[in-house]
Amino acid sequence: RRYGGLEALKKGQMTVFTAGDEHLATEVKPMLQEIYCNVIYTGKIGTALIPKVLSNMLTCVHNLAMGEVFMIAKRAGVDMRTCFDCIRAGNSFVFETAGPMLMQGTYDPSFSLALQCKDNRLGYQIATKHKVPMEILSHAMQRYNQALSKYGDDAPCYIPVKLLEEAAHTELRSQHFANWSYSIQNVDGSSVIRHHGVEMERTGNRELADFEV
Repeated sequence: RRYGGLEALKKGQMTVFTAGDEHLATEVKPMLQEIYCNVIYTGKIGTALIPKVLSNMLTCVHNLAMGEVFMIAKRAGVDMRTCFDCIRAGNSFVFETAGPMLMQGTYDPSFSLALQCKDNRLGYQIATKHKVPMEILSHAMQRYNQALSKYGDDAPCYIPVKLLEEAAHTELRSQHFANWSYSIQNVDGSSVIRHHGVEMERTGNRELADFEV
């Protein structure tokens, strides 16, 4: 199972999960490391699906909460770019990548809403099988299903925040991110986001974060 999104796959920055025979997984790991930036063995066959699905479900919760945080900031008079700079110190993958996509209005077209909702259903089935209550995740699933019904299968995966934008009659746009893009660096097994096409503030000094025009 691959994890990281289509853009990461195009750039050779994907993480891949392997499962099944551990000896065989160890044998093919060097070959996979030539293709992917991170290779993780998850255990018996069938287990590679689980962390991938759960990670995508967690993204849903983060995306919805992030949309609400941005909306509160904007309606309270805080500039979107300023809000992004103040919060991004937490170094969340979703905040660092989905946040700018919300402010662009692109909502991440590299992964469809239908695929995200499919992963949500798989995660729900896994939770049900193991008798795990899903209060927060089930609420996120409902919002994503509402968005799927309204915007369609091919809508981008972060578009459920648009439900909030429409309800509040306010768009979460910022011209600072018009030319923004990103890449991923694997540092000690963690994904570090590199921002392109936008200036970033670092420890009191303004630096260019791979600024491209």
